[in-house]
Amino acid sequence: MAQIKKAEVRQAIVESAFTLFKHKGYTATTMSAIAREAGMTVSNLYVYFDSKLLILYEIYSPWLVEQVGRLRDSVSKLTHPRTRLKRILIGIWGDIPTADQAFANCMIEALASAPRNMGKPDNILVWSEQQITDLLRESLPPHRHALIEDNLYAHVLWMAFDGFVVNQRIGDLRDIERIADLFVDMLLGLEHQP
Repeated sequence: MAQIKKAEVRQAIVESAFTLFKHKGYTATTMSAIAREAGMTVSNLYVYFDSKLLILYEIYSPWLVEQVGRLRDSVSKLTHPRTRLKRILIGIWGDIPTADQAFANCMIEALASAPRNMGKPDNILVWSEQQITDLLRESLPPHRHALIEDNLYAHVLWMAFDGFVVNQRIGDLRDIERIADLFVDMLLGLEHQP
């Protein structure tokens, strides 16, 4: 007879895993530890999730959607294109990598240790790149929109995000303000100083 999955058990697993991932990282968190934290057996945990990676995706996707939503809200309060663009970049390279005890690093760890050609269970990267492209389009003057076509610029920003996540984890903190200024200058051109 098939086991009936309960929403509250699934939620306990997700909450337990999130706590462990934040504090210990992805690699150091085991399925046994998640089961123990959730108050169940490992075999019961596998009824709900086939792998630790699937648990991470269950957490990471809504977490990232929330982070990008916060970024969008903060950008919407700004009016000047240069300020808006800088806020986007600092959000992607500074705020999100440090959020929730550098939780984003768990995805880097997971993907680095995943089997080759495993594929991804969802399209969170594609979604993220589209969100960033939309934010950039809303912030750039129309004559600069060609720079962000096909989400390629957002793809580069998001690949740099991965590097900032890893650097955050190992304490290699660069001057994100200066880097953001450089990229804003690349998008808008240099402002002429009198």
